[in-house]
Amino acid sequence: MKTVEVCHRRRLGIFGVCVLLLSGCASTPSSQSAGDEFGMFYDGNSDTAYATAFPVASAEEAYRNGDAALRSGDQDRALFEYIRGLRLQEKPELSVLYKIGSIHHGRGNHRLAALAYRWVLEEQELHVEAGTGMGMILLEQRQYDAAREHLQLVVSSGRAPWRAHNGLGIIADMHSEFEAAEEHYRNALQASPNSSTIFNNLGYSRYLAGDWDGAAAALQNALRINGNYERAWRNLGLVYARQKKYDRALEALERTSDAAEAHNDVGFVAMLEGDYVRALSFFEKAMRLSPAFYVVASENAENVRRMLNRNN
Repeated sequence: MKTVEVCHRRRLGIFGVCVLLLSGCASTPSSQSAGDEFGMFYDGNSDTAYATAFPVASAEEAYRNGDAALRSGDQDRALFEYIRGLRLQEKPELSVLYKIGSIHHGRGNHRLAALAYRWVLEEQELHVEAGTGMGMILLEQRQYDAAREHLQLVVSSGRAPWRAHNGLGIIADMHSEFEAAEEHYRNALQASPNSSTIFNNLGYSRYLAGDWDGAAAALQNALRINGNYERAWRNLGLVYARQKKYDRALEALERTSDAAEAHNDVGFVAMLEGDYVRALSFFEKAMRLSPAFYVVASENAENVRRMLNRNN
């Protein structure tokens, strides 16, 4: 999920799907000069040493060198070899352009990644990997309609990777389309059944839908796969608080935050559930535990006292 992260730190922290605001997409390759249309993709160390130390006789040899470098974790060398191979061919190899985009995507160079993905998609509209990558970049930029268009096209191919369904699940959650979101996450799990990320996103989605039992089951699966997954622990703690399993909620939340924050967060959920007496006790405990949380917890406590007085 997707992973999406919504934080209301002042009163309550909720971790779910993480959507980052990133720089805008680049223009299409046609805007680049024909003399160095591939060189723009290289952002690593100086390529002079590579060219001198590793001469190649063909594009295919350069691509093999690039694949070997990528397997060994040398992304700079991989980029150099892929670009060198592209320069040796009359028509660019789309799979290589995708690999270049994927490297930049992983590095957080979203402008260059988008440029490579768009180039591929101009040549082959239904390229599932590039379409998924482009959709995820647009999702990270919060361009939800454009992201959905790319990802739905990928899903229509019947060969969608799990990330495409996961991305569509995130977008559905953003629009409160929780049934559609659940369907996308379950489709993602069919492709990647041991993904703690997907289970966490499914759990967060069920939390948003008010399905506490479904949320708990999905989050427990996420933690069965990855017992150190902090977002899943935090989400599970909030689900337990919704279920009024306060001791378990505190135990889960204290795995990702200090005791004062955990008590404040459980108190906030108890307040939302109308359990004002218990909420007040959690806020008061948070104030005793940490001066840093005194102001936040005291404001929450005062709100609860007003509600209790109103009900008396």
